[in-house]
Amino acid sequence: MKRVLASLGLGAVIVGGMIHPAIAEDSQRIHAEVTKATSSSRQTSSEVNVGGTWAVERLAIGQSFTVSTVPNEGKAPFVWNASFPFTLDDGSVVGECAANEAELTCKVTEIPESYKDKTDVTGTWWARARLQGGAIGTTEGTITLNGKAVKTLVWGDKDGTGTCTNDCANPAHYEYANPENVKFGWSNADGSISWGIKWIAKGDVEYTVKDFDAKLGTTVKCAKSDTWNPDTTEIITATQVDPNTIKFTAPEGSKTCVVYPPEKTVLPEGQTSATNHAEVNGMKLEATATVKSNGGTDGDGSVKPTPAPAPSVTPEPTPSETTPTPEPTPSTTPTPAPKPTPSETTPAPKPTPSETTPAPKPTPSETTPAPKPTPSETTPAPKPTPSETTPAPTPSATLVRLPVTGAAGSVAASAAIALLALGGFFAFWARRRAARSE
Repeated sequence: MKRVLASLGLGAVIVGGMIHPAIAEDSQRIHAEVTKATSSSRQTSSEVNVGGTWAVERLAIGQSFTVSTVPNEGKAPFVWNASFPFTLDDGSVVGECAANEAELTCKVTEIPESYKDKTDVTGTWWARARLQGGAIGTTEGTITLNGKAVKTLVWGDKDGTGTCTNDCANPAHYEYANPENVKFGWSNADGSISWGIKWIAKGDVEYTVKDFDAKLGTTVKCAKSDTWNPDTTEIITATQVDPNTIKFTAPEGSKTCVVYPPEKTVLPEGQTSATNHAEVNGMKLEATATVKSNGGTDGDGSVKPTPAPAPSVTPEPTPSETTPTPEPTPSTTPTPAPKPTPSETTPAPKPTPSETTPAPKPTPSETTPAPKPTPSETTPAPKPTPSETTPAPTPSATLVRLPVTGAAGSVAASAAIALLALGGFFAFWARRRAARSE
Protein backbone atom coordinates (compact mmCIF):
# COMPACT_ATOMS: atom_id res chain seq x y z
CA MET A 1 0.00 0.00 0.00
CA LYS A 2 2.78 2.42 0.88
CA ARG A 3 4.45 1.86 -2.46
CA VAL A 4 1.20 2.42 -4.31
CA LEU A 5 0.54 5.71 -2.52
CA ALA A 6 4.11 6.85 -2.99
CA SER A 7 3.95 6.10 -6.71
CA LEU A 8 0.84 8.22 -6.93
CA GLY A 9 2.69 11.15 -5.38
CA LEU A 10 0.38 11.40 -2.40
CA GLY A 11 3.18 11.54 0.10
CA ALA A 12 0.96 9.81 2.64
CA VAL A 13 2.14 8.27 5.86
CA ILE A 14 0.30 5.14 6.97
CA VAL A 15 0.26 4.34 10.66
CA GLY A 16 -1.65 1.37 12.04
CA GLY A 17 -3.40 0.81 8.67
CA MET A 18 -4.81 4.36 8.55
CA ILE A 19 -3.94 7.17 6.14
CA HIS A 20 -2.33 10.23 7.68
CA PRO A 21 -4.85 13.05 8.33
CA ALA A 22 -2.96 15.24 5.82
CA ILE A 23 -4.38 13.09 3.04
CA ALA A 24 -7.93 13.59 4.25
CA GLU A 25 -7.24 17.30 4.57
CA ASP A 26 -6.04 17.51 0.96
CA SER A 27 -9.15 15.67 -0.22
CA GLN A 28 -11.28 18.31 1.49
CA ARG A 29 -9.68 21.23 -0.30
CA ILE A 30 -11.73 23.08 -2.88
CA HIS A 31 -9.81 23.70 -6.07
CA ALA A 32 -9.73 27.51 -6.23
CA GLU A 33 -7.88 30.13 -8.24
CA VAL A 34 -7.24 33.86 -7.93
CA THR A 35 -7.97 35.35 -11.32
CA LYS A 36 -7.95 39.09 -10.55
CA ALA A 37 -6.92 41.52 -7.80
CA THR A 38 -7.13 45.33 -7.72
CA SER A 39 -6.01 48.13 -5.40
CA SER A 40 -7.67 51.53 -5.66
CA SER A 41 -4.82 53.53 -4.08
CA ARG A 42 -1.59 53.37 -2.12
CA GLN A 43 -3.02 54.97 0.98
CA THR A 44 -4.18 52.98 3.96
CA SER A 45 -7.91 52.28 4.19
CA SER A 46 -8.14 52.29 0.37
CA GLU A 47 -10.09 49.43 -1.13
CA VAL A 48 -8.66 46.09 -2.28
CA ASN A 49 -10.70 43.58 -4.29
CA VAL A 50 -9.71 39.95 -4.89
CA GLY A 51 -11.67 37.37 -6.90
CA GLY A 52 -11.40 34.05 -8.65
CA THR A 53 -12.99 30.68 -9.32
CA TRP A 54 -13.70 27.53 -7.34
CA ALA A 55 -14.61 23.96 -8.29
CA VAL A 56 -15.31 20.53 -6.81
CA GLU A 57 -16.27 17.22 -8.37
CA ARG A 58 -19.10 16.91 -5.85
CA LEU A 59 -20.01 19.03 -2.80
CA ALA A 60 -19.05 17.53 0.55
CA ILE A 61 -19.26 18.93 4.04
CA GLY A 62 -15.90 20.23 5.22
CA GLN A 63 -14.55 21.26 1.82
CA SER A 64 -12.85 24.68 1.93
CA PHE A 65 -10.30 27.09 0.52
CA THR A 66 -8.45 29.95 2.24
CA VAL A 67 -7.22 33.23 0.74
CA SER A 68 -4.72 35.33 2.65
CA THR A 69 -1.62 37.48 2.28
CA VAL A 70 2.00 37.43 3.38
CA PRO A 71 2.64 39.73 6.38
CA ASN A 72 5.12 42.60 6.17
CA GLU A 73 7.15 43.01 9.38
CA GLY A 74 4.53 41.01 11.20
CA LYS A 75 1.62 43.12 9.97
CA ALA A 76 -1.00 42.28 7.36
CA PRO A 77 -0.82 44.43 4.21
CA PHE A 78 -4.60 44.28 3.94
CA VAL A 79 -7.50 42.82 5.92
CA TRP A 80 -10.87 41.55 4.74
CA ASN A 81 -13.87 43.74 5.44
CA ALA A 82 -16.32 41.13 6.65
CA SER A 83 -17.70 37.61 6.34
CA PHE A 84 -20.42 36.68 3.86
CA PRO A 85 -22.49 33.59 2.95
CA PHE A 86 -21.16 30.88 0.65
CA THR A 87 -24.06 30.73 -1.82
CA LEU A 88 -24.89 29.21 -5.20
CA ASP A 89 -26.73 30.48 -8.27
CA ASP A 90 -30.18 29.52 -7.04
CA GLY A 91 -29.61 31.23 -3.69
CA SER A 92 -28.83 28.00 -1.84
CA VAL A 93 -26.45 28.54 1.07
CA VAL A 94 -23.82 25.82 1.38
CA GLY A 95 -21.60 27.46 3.98
CA GLU A 96 -19.82 30.68 4.89
CA CYS A 97 -16.83 32.71 3.78
CA ALA A 98 -15.50 33.78 7.15
CA ALA A 99 -13.21 36.83 7.32
CA ASN A 100 -10.67 36.72 10.12
CA GLU A 101 -8.41 39.74 9.70
CA ALA A 102 -6.02 38.71 6.90
CA GLU A 103 -7.60 35.28 6.26
CA LEU A 104 -10.75 34.51 4.32
CA THR A 105 -11.93 30.89 4.44
CA CYS A 106 -14.88 29.67 2.39
CA LYS A 107 -16.16 26.37 3.79
CA VAL A 108 -19.00 24.00 2.91
CA THR A 109 -21.10 23.28 5.99
CA GLU A 110 -24.30 21.94 4.43
CA ILE A 111 -25.48 20.46 1.15
CA PRO A 112 -28.94 21.34 -0.17
CA GLU A 113 -31.05 18.43 -1.36
CA SER A 114 -30.95 19.76 -4.92
CA TYR A 115 -27.14 19.53 -4.96
CA LYS A 116 -26.63 16.06 -3.51
CA ASP A 117 -26.59 14.47 -6.95
CA LYS A 118 -24.86 17.28 -8.84
CA THR A 119 -21.33 16.86 -10.13
CA ASP A 120 -18.73 19.24 -11.57
CA VAL A 121 -19.92 22.04 -9.28
CA THR A 122 -18.10 25.25 -10.18
CA GLY A 123 -18.47 28.96 -9.48
CA THR A 124 -16.77 32.25 -8.72
CA TRP A 125 -15.92 34.17 -5.57
CA TRP A 126 -14.82 37.70 -4.70
CA ALA A 127 -14.11 39.64 -1.52
CA ARG A 128 -13.44 43.20 -0.46
CA ALA A 129 -10.55 44.27 1.80
CA ARG A 130 -8.75 47.45 2.85
CA LEU A 131 -5.09 48.38 2.75
CA GLN A 132 -3.47 48.46 6.18
CA GLY A 133 -0.35 49.71 7.92
CA GLY A 134 1.45 46.47 7.02
CA ALA A 135 1.66 47.71 3.42
CA ILE A 136 3.36 51.03 4.30
CA GLY A 137 6.73 51.42 2.62
CA THR A 138 6.02 48.68 0.06
CA THR A 139 4.75 48.82 -3.52
CA GLU A 140 3.14 45.40 -3.73
CA GLY A 141 1.91 42.44 -1.72
CA THR A 142 1.54 38.68 -2.17
CA ILE A 143 -1.79 36.85 -2.19
CA THR A 144 -1.80 33.23 -1.05
CA LEU A 145 -4.29 30.45 -1.69
CA ASN A 146 -4.31 27.55 0.75
CA GLY A 147 -0.91 28.75 1.97
CA LYS A 148 0.67 28.91 -1.49
CA ALA A 149 1.65 32.22 -3.13
CA VAL A 150 -0.43 32.59 -6.29
CA LYS A 151 -0.53 36.29 -7.20
CA THR A 152 1.32 39.58 -6.73
CA LEU A 153 -0.86 42.65 -6.19
CA VAL A 154 0.65 46.04 -7.00
CA TRP A 155 -0.70 48.75 -4.71
CA GLY A 156 -2.56 51.38 -6.73
CA ASP A 157 -3.30 48.94 -9.59
CA LYS A 158 -6.94 49.91 -10.16
CA ASP A 159 -7.36 47.75 -13.29
CA GLY A 160 -5.62 44.58 -12.16
CA THR A 161 -3.05 44.71 -14.94
CA GLY A 162 0.00 44.44 -12.71
CA THR A 163 0.89 48.14 -13.05
CA CYS A 164 0.14 51.02 -10.68
CA THR A 165 -2.36 53.48 -12.15
CA ASN A 166 -3.27 55.64 -9.13
CA ASP A 167 -1.23 57.35 -6.39
CA CYS A 168 1.99 55.90 -7.76
CA ALA A 169 4.54 58.57 -6.75
CA ASN A 170 5.44 56.87 -3.47
CA PRO A 171 5.15 53.46 -1.81
CA ALA A 172 2.08 52.69 0.28
CA HIS A 173 1.52 55.27 2.97
CA TYR A 174 -0.90 56.44 5.64
CA GLU A 175 -4.23 57.78 4.48
CA TYR A 176 -4.18 61.29 3.08
CA ALA A 177 -5.37 63.95 5.51
CA ASN A 178 -6.87 66.14 2.83
CA PRO A 179 -8.38 69.26 4.41
CA GLU A 180 -12.05 69.15 3.37
CA ASN A 181 -15.52 69.57 4.80
CA VAL A 182 -17.35 66.31 4.21
CA LYS A 183 -19.78 63.86 5.75
CA PHE A 184 -19.20 60.22 4.66
CA GLY A 185 -20.37 56.74 5.50
CA TRP A 186 -19.59 53.06 4.76
CA SER A 187 -21.37 49.76 5.19
CA ASN A 188 -20.44 47.11 7.73
CA ALA A 189 -20.51 43.34 7.67
CA ASP A 190 -23.82 43.20 9.50
CA GLY A 191 -25.53 45.49 6.97
CA SER A 192 -25.37 48.58 9.16
CA ILE A 193 -23.73 51.88 8.20
CA SER A 194 -21.05 53.84 10.07
CA TRP A 195 -20.35 57.54 9.63
CA GLY A 196 -17.56 60.07 9.75
CA ILE A 197 -17.44 63.87 9.92
CA LYS A 198 -14.38 65.67 8.57
CA TRP A 199 -13.70 69.41 8.31
CA ILE A 200 -10.95 71.92 7.69
CA ALA A 201 -9.49 72.98 11.03
CA LYS A 202 -7.21 75.67 12.39
CA GLY A 203 -5.21 75.59 15.59
CA ASP A 204 -6.58 77.20 18.74
CA VAL A 205 -10.11 77.42 17.25
CA GLU A 206 -13.05 76.00 19.23
CA TYR A 207 -15.40 73.69 17.35
CA THR A 208 -18.88 72.46 18.18
CA VAL A 209 -19.86 69.33 16.29
CA LYS A 210 -23.41 67.96 16.20
CA ASP A 211 -24.78 64.82 14.51
CA PHE A 212 -28.54 64.91 14.01
CA ASP A 213 -28.91 61.17 13.27
CA ALA A 214 -26.32 59.45 15.48
CA LYS A 215 -24.77 59.78 18.90
CA LEU A 216 -21.24 61.18 19.10
CA GLY A 217 -18.23 60.01 21.09
CA THR A 218 -15.63 62.29 22.70
CA THR A 219 -12.57 61.17 20.66
CA VAL A 220 -11.36 63.56 17.94
CA LYS A 221 -8.25 63.27 15.71
CA CYS A 222 -6.51 66.27 14.16
CA ALA A 223 -3.73 65.94 11.54
CA LYS A 224 -0.79 68.34 11.40
CA SER A 225 0.68 66.90 8.16
CA ASP A 226 -0.56 65.66 4.78
CA THR A 227 -1.33 62.18 6.10
CA TRP A 228 -2.78 60.57 9.19
CA ASN A 229 0.63 59.52 10.31
CA PRO A 230 0.46 58.72 14.05
CA ASP A 231 3.61 60.74 14.57
CA THR A 232 1.94 63.91 13.26
CA THR A 233 -1.63 63.22 14.40
CA GLU A 234 -2.97 64.47 17.73
CA ILE A 235 -5.86 62.80 19.53
CA ILE A 236 -8.13 65.10 21.60
CA THR A 237 -10.81 64.29 24.17
CA ALA A 238 -13.80 66.57 23.55
CA THR A 239 -16.45 67.75 25.98
CA GLN A 240 -19.81 65.98 25.69
CA VAL A 241 -22.54 68.64 25.46
CA ASP A 242 -25.34 66.13 24.85
CA PRO A 243 -25.54 62.67 23.31
CA ASN A 244 -25.37 64.17 19.80
CA THR A 245 -23.08 67.17 20.48
CA ILE A 246 -19.40 67.67 21.45
CA LYS A 247 -17.14 70.71 21.90
CA PHE A 248 -13.28 71.08 21.79
CA THR A 249 -10.38 73.39 20.77
CA ALA A 250 -8.14 72.29 17.89
CA PRO A 251 -4.42 71.94 18.78
CA GLU A 252 -1.87 74.29 17.23
CA GLY A 253 -0.77 73.30 13.75
CA SER A 254 -3.94 71.40 12.96
CA LYS A 255 -4.94 71.19 9.26
CA THR A 256 -7.97 68.95 9.43
CA CYS A 257 -9.92 67.12 12.12
CA VAL A 258 -12.26 64.08 12.05
CA VAL A 259 -14.72 62.44 14.40
CA TYR A 260 -16.36 59.02 14.05
CA PRO A 261 -19.75 58.56 15.71
CA PRO A 262 -19.57 55.22 17.55
CA GLU A 263 -23.22 54.53 16.91
CA LYS A 264 -24.12 52.64 13.73
CA THR A 265 -27.22 53.15 11.64
CA VAL A 266 -29.27 49.96 11.41
CA LEU A 267 -31.37 49.84 8.24
CA PRO A 268 -34.97 48.61 8.24
CA GLU A 269 -35.55 45.37 6.38
CA GLY A 270 -35.58 45.96 2.64
CA GLN A 271 -33.75 49.29 2.88
CA THR A 272 -30.29 49.48 1.36
CA SER A 273 -29.21 53.09 2.06
CA ALA A 274 -29.41 55.84 4.66
CA THR A 275 -28.75 59.57 4.92
CA ASN A 276 -26.97 61.37 7.72
CA HIS A 277 -26.91 65.03 8.67
CA ALA A 278 -24.32 66.89 10.72
CA GLU A 279 -23.20 70.39 11.59
CA VAL A 280 -19.79 71.91 12.46
CA ASN A 281 -19.89 75.45 13.91
CA GLY A 282 -23.17 75.99 12.02
CA MET A 283 -21.85 74.51 8.71
CA LYS A 284 -24.28 71.82 7.59
CA LEU A 285 -23.00 68.57 6.09
CA GLU A 286 -25.00 65.71 4.60
CA ALA A 287 -24.18 62.31 3.07
CA THR A 288 -26.01 59.23 1.79
CA ALA A 289 -24.38 55.84 2.09
CA THR A 290 -25.45 52.61 0.40
CA VAL A 291 -24.89 49.17 1.82
CA LYS A 292 -22.27 47.39 -0.25
CA SER A 293 -21.58 43.70 -0.22
CA ASN A 294 -18.22 42.75 1.22
CA GLY A 295 -17.98 39.69 -0.95
CA GLY A 296 -19.96 36.99 -2.63
CA THR A 297 -19.99 33.67 -4.40
CA ASP A 298 -21.97 31.85 -7.04
CA GLY A 299 -21.90 28.38 -8.51
CA ASP A 300 -23.79 25.52 -10.07
CA GLY A 301 -23.30 21.94 -11.20
CA SER A 302 -24.87 19.37 -13.44
CA VAL A 303 -26.82 16.17 -12.90
CA LYS A 304 -25.71 13.28 -15.04
CA PRO A 305 -28.71 11.47 -16.53
CA THR A 306 -29.41 8.06 -15.02
CA PRO A 307 -29.04 5.42 -17.75
CA ALA A 308 -32.31 3.59 -18.52
CA PRO A 309 -32.34 -0.04 -17.34
CA ALA A 310 -31.86 -2.65 -20.02
CA PRO A 311 -35.20 -4.15 -21.25
CA SER A 312 -35.99 -7.48 -19.62
CA VAL A 313 -36.41 -9.56 -22.78
CA THR A 314 -35.21 -13.05 -23.56
CA PRO A 315 -31.94 -12.71 -25.42
CA GLU A 316 -31.93 -14.00 -28.95
CA PRO A 317 -29.77 -17.05 -29.69
CA THR A 318 -26.33 -16.38 -31.02
CA PRO A 319 -25.93 -16.42 -34.82
CA SER A 320 -24.06 -19.72 -34.62
CA GLU A 321 -27.18 -21.36 -33.21
CA THR A 322 -29.91 -20.00 -35.46
CA THR A 323 -28.45 -18.26 -38.46
CA PRO A 324 -28.90 -20.57 -41.54
CA THR A 325 -26.08 -20.94 -44.00
CA PRO A 326 -26.70 -18.36 -46.72
CA GLU A 327 -27.58 -19.71 -50.13
CA PRO A 328 -25.17 -18.90 -52.95
CA THR A 329 -26.02 -15.86 -54.96
CA PRO A 330 -27.50 -16.82 -58.34
CA SER A 331 -25.06 -16.35 -61.19
CA THR A 332 -25.62 -16.23 -64.94
CA THR A 333 -22.36 -18.06 -65.57
CA PRO A 334 -22.94 -21.83 -65.42
CA THR A 335 -21.02 -23.50 -62.71
CA PRO A 336 -18.75 -26.25 -64.15
CA ALA A 337 -19.30 -29.71 -62.83
CA PRO A 338 -16.79 -30.63 -60.21
CA LYS A 339 -13.87 -32.67 -61.39
CA PRO A 340 -13.99 -36.23 -60.20
CA THR A 341 -11.74 -37.24 -57.42
CA PRO A 342 -8.84 -39.57 -58.15
CA SER A 343 -11.01 -42.49 -57.11
CA GLU A 344 -13.52 -41.49 -59.81
CA THR A 345 -11.04 -41.13 -62.70
CA THR A 346 -8.94 -44.29 -62.38
CA PRO A 347 -9.34 -46.13 -65.71
CA ALA A 348 -10.64 -49.66 -65.75
CA PRO A 349 -7.91 -52.28 -65.66
CA LYS A 350 -6.60 -53.32 -69.10
CA PRO A 351 -7.30 -56.88 -70.16
CA THR A 352 -4.53 -59.41 -69.89
CA PRO A 353 -2.31 -59.96 -72.96
CA SER A 354 -4.06 -63.20 -73.70
CA GLU A 355 -7.38 -61.46 -74.12
CA THR A 356 -6.77 -58.29 -76.13
CA THR A 357 -3.16 -57.32 -76.39
CA PRO A 358 -1.76 -58.06 -79.88
CA ALA A 359 1.77 -59.29 -80.22
CA PRO A 360 4.19 -56.38 -80.36
CA LYS A 361 5.60 -55.42 -83.73
CA PRO A 362 9.29 -56.09 -84.09
CA THR A 363 11.66 -53.17 -84.23
CA PRO A 364 13.28 -52.34 -87.60
CA SER A 365 16.23 -54.57 -86.70
CA GLU A 366 13.81 -57.30 -85.76
CA THR A 367 11.59 -57.11 -88.84
CA THR A 368 10.60 -60.57 -89.92
CA PRO A 369 11.88 -61.22 -93.52
CA ALA A 370 9.62 -62.82 -96.09
CA PRO A 371 9.91 -66.66 -95.85
CA LYS A 372 11.96 -68.47 -98.45
CA PRO A 373 10.35 -71.35 -100.36
CA THR A 374 11.05 -74.75 -99.09
CA PRO A 375 13.29 -77.14 -101.10
CA SER A 376 10.19 -78.91 -102.31
CA GLU A 377 9.06 -75.84 -104.27
CA THR A 378 10.08 -76.06 -107.97
CA THR A 379 10.04 -72.44 -108.77
CA PRO A 380 13.28 -70.97 -107.51
CA ALA A 381 12.95 -67.68 -105.76
CA PRO A 382 14.52 -64.81 -107.57
CA LYS A 383 17.68 -63.54 -106.07
CA PRO A 384 17.39 -60.26 -104.44
CA THR A 385 18.96 -57.29 -106.03
CA PRO A 386 21.95 -55.75 -104.26
CA SER A 387 19.67 -53.09 -102.83
CA GLU A 388 17.53 -55.64 -101.12
CA THR A 389 18.79 -56.30 -97.63
CA THR A 390 15.90 -57.72 -95.75
CA PRO A 391 16.13 -61.59 -95.81
CA ALA A 392 13.03 -63.71 -95.79
CA PRO A 393 12.33 -65.35 -92.51
CA THR A 394 12.95 -69.02 -92.02
CA PRO A 395 10.01 -71.29 -91.38
CA SER A 396 10.99 -71.59 -87.77
CA ALA A 397 10.26 -67.92 -87.28
CA THR A 398 6.57 -68.26 -87.94
CA LEU A 399 4.45 -66.47 -85.29
CA VAL A 400 2.21 -68.83 -83.41
CA ARG A 401 -0.37 -67.64 -80.87
CA LEU A 402 -0.59 -69.77 -77.79
CA PRO A 403 -3.97 -69.96 -76.15
CA VAL A 404 -2.65 -69.52 -72.67
CA THR A 405 -4.33 -67.30 -70.11
CA GLY A 406 -3.56 -66.03 -66.67
CA ALA A 407 -0.16 -65.43 -65.14
CA ALA A 408 1.20 -68.56 -66.79
CA GLY A 409 -0.10 -67.31 -70.11
CA SER A 410 1.66 -64.02 -69.71
CA VAL A 411 4.95 -65.75 -69.01
CA ALA A 412 4.48 -68.09 -71.93
CA ALA A 413 3.62 -65.26 -74.26
CA SER A 414 6.68 -63.29 -73.19
CA ALA A 415 8.88 -66.36 -73.79
CA ALA A 416 7.39 -66.93 -77.21
CA ILE A 417 7.97 -63.37 -78.22
CA ALA A 418 11.56 -63.60 -77.08
CA LEU A 419 12.12 -66.82 -79.08
CA LEU A 420 10.59 -65.30 -82.16
CA ALA A 421 12.77 -62.25 -81.87
CA LEU A 422 15.87 -64.42 -81.42
CA GLY A 423 14.92 -66.58 -84.39
CA GLY A 424 14.38 -63.53 -86.54
CA PHE A 425 17.77 -62.20 -85.58
CA PHE A 426 19.57 -65.40 -86.55
CA ALA A 427 17.68 -65.57 -89.85
CA PHE A 428 18.58 -61.96 -90.59
CA TRP A 429 22.20 -62.65 -89.77
CA ALA A 430 22.25 -65.77 -92.07
CA ARG A 431 20.87 -63.87 -94.98
CA ARG A 432 23.43 -61.13 -94.56
CA ARG A 433 26.24 -63.62 -94.70
CA ALA A 434 24.79 -65.34 -97.76
CA ALA A 435 24.48 -62.02 -99.54
CA ARG A 436 28.07 -61.13 -98.81
CA SER A 437 29.35 -64.54 -100.04
CA GLU A 438 27.67 -64.07 -103.37
